[in-house]
Formats: sequence, structure tokens, C-alpha cells
Amino acid sequence: MDNTELQQLLLADPFSQHPALQRALSEDANLRQFATELQQQQRELEDALQVPVPPMLAERLLQIPLQHNKTKRNWFTPLALAASIALVSVLGVQLYQGSLAADIGSHALAHVYHEHDFLQTHAQTQTLDEVNLKLADFNASLQDWQDEIIYARYCTFQGVRSLHLAIKTDSGYATVFVVPKDAELAYSAEFADALYQGLTLPRANANIVVVSNNAADLQQLPQKLADKLIFSA
Repeated sequence: MDNTELQQLLLADPFSQHPALQRALSEDANLRQFATELQQQQRELEDALQVPVPPMLAERLLQIPLQHNKTKRNWFTPLALAASIALVSVLGVQLYQGSLAADIGSHALAHVYHEHDFLQTHAQTQTLDEVNLKLADFNASLQDWQDEIIYARYCTFQGVRSLHLAIKTDSGYATVFVVPKDAELAYSAEFADALYQGLTLPRANANIVVVSNNAADLQQLPQKLADKLIFSA
């Protein structure tokens, strides 16, 4: 593939694993930068579109008369078109997310792989106040927490807004997800693949999912979270 074809491939899928593209990315710093920018833009778009789609909205938008009474209501055409595009984008993101595995463990692993490169380049210490501000959306807070948190970002599990944390450990970092019970995912007490291991801590209103490539993290971190991650309702 030439450079134009590689860029077109990235534009179609910034996270493409096409062998030719991966080889080119390992050799071309400019192409890697281009891919990183596209990936960040896609993540920002997904974050911006993480809003619930009201029932019947799709049907109502499709019924909007775009070309009636042109002389008096031309202003409505771009508004309706923009709303339709936004709806399609939201539904597309939700369909993408819904295509992932139906159990919480496999879904968590998919998130870890999806965010890995972005986390590596954007990891930085998060203050406890910043993290608790995000946790407040889930009626939760970390109390008397000592471990360094290097990543805190909203994500979605089966279309339900969740929180993705990365906590620094002796072996590197462990991933923690706070997933509301609204997410329609089969429960996975323990799960693993060739690289990662994980477990799920059930709480009243959310599941706490811990994932790491080091078994020692799973022996220490869950108890800390059970003691320090407090839900108010």
C-alpha cells in the first residue's frame, strides 16, 4: 500500500489492525502521529455522543419535513439534518459497543486492549479530587486512598456510561472499571485470556471490574477497593 491508501485505511478505521498498516506505523513516525490524532478524535467523538437516545426520536427525526415551505423555513433544514447526523452517529457508536462480547469480563478485556495505546501516551497522575468528581456520577468515592491513579476517563459498557481507571502498581498498572448494574452484561466472577486476568466485585448499584497482567495485583487491589471505594446509595 502507498501512503495515500494507508491514510484512507486509517480514516475508515483509526484502530485498524491491517498487517500492512501496522508495519507502516512501526516505520513511519508521521503516519503514527496521524493515527494517534485520528484515534484521539474518535475517542472524543464517542465521549461527546455518550447520551441516551430518547424513544421514538429516530422516527420523529425521519418525519421532519426538510423541504416544505422553503421561503419561510429554510433555517430548519440544516437543523434537522444536523440532528439526523447526530442520531446516526450515536446509534453507530451504540451498535459498535453492542457488537462486543455480552459478558462483563470479555467486555472489560476489549476495553483494555482498545484503550492500551491511548493510556500509554496520556497517563498522568490524577488527583483524588478529580477522580472523586467522576466517581460522584456513580454515587461513589474513594476514601483515604493512597495508591496513585494515572488514568480516569469515562467509557461505556453496553451503552451504559461507566468509568475507566488505571491504578499504578509495583508491576506497572491495573485497570479498574466501575460499571453500573444497568449494563445488560452477563456476570463474570473471574475471567482471563492469554495476557490478562480479571475479576468482578459485585456491589449494590455497580460492578467493580479489576484487570491486570500480573496476578499479584488481583490479590491486593480488590480488597483495597472493597474497603476504600464507598457507595452512598
